[in-house]
Amino acid sequence: GAIAAWDRAVAADPSDMLGAGLKRDLVRTHPVAEAMPAAFVEALFDQYAAHFDTALVQSLDYRAPWLLREALAGRHWGRAMDLGCGTGLAGQVFRDAVDWLAGCDLSAAMLAQAQAKGVYDRLDKTDLATLEIGERFDLILAADVFVYLGALERITAWCAGSLTAGGTLAFTVEAEPAAPVTLRESRRFAHSRAYIDEVLTAAGFARVVVTEAVLRQDRGAPIDGFVVLAEGLAPRLDRQGDGEGFALA
Repeated sequence: GAIAAWDRAVAADPSDMLGAGLKRDLVRTHPVAEAMPAAFVEALFDQYAAHFDTALVQSLDYRAPWLLREALAGRHWGRAMDLGCGTGLAGQVFRDAVDWLAGCDLSAAMLAQAQAKGVYDRLDKTDLATLEIGERFDLILAADVFVYLGALERITAWCAGSLTAGGTLAFTVEAEPAAPVTLRESRRFAHSRAYIDEVLTAAGFARVVVTEAVLRQDRGAPIDGFVVLAEGLAPRLDRQGDGEGFALA
């Protein structure tokens, strides 16, 4: 059947550049993917990069960076990291609110577009699944990025370990009303409010503010999501480590 065929496709190309595993998971009763295959995401956005800004902002009424800036209005940070920075839309929106801005993304073509905008102090080609705790940031942004990650335990643990005292994590996710994590036909993950609260509390954030918002349009229909601000981390001594204790499932 179809599942067996997609299983064979994944076996033939373990990097899953064509996203066969995602198609397989869409027909399972319980999706098993914990994140989009890195090779699939990289290939998708390498192809999309040249038209990304126009497609998102003009055609899909993409609003994530502006929603995050609105939620953080009037505030300023020293060092900031833009996770999954893409072409640099969030970087443009936040540049005047930070002293120093880094961005990372899996797609070299997207990073080239971001570099051309001239708003980042540093850009790195990085898979979010391989991030290691080292540098510290006052603000970590993830605008429309966690929709490509199913399980958020590891990335939120990394964020908690990479923020300075008093630091802020700000991100958007698509809203799922029931199940903790759902893989949609769009091949993007949606997350429930309860799951977001759970993983952020487990990562050590004491203050979490979740606001409902329309993130963009898809085929003429609004895509509902959450704008999430997480702060109030415990003192550094209480949260040392590299996040390895946080399960992905």
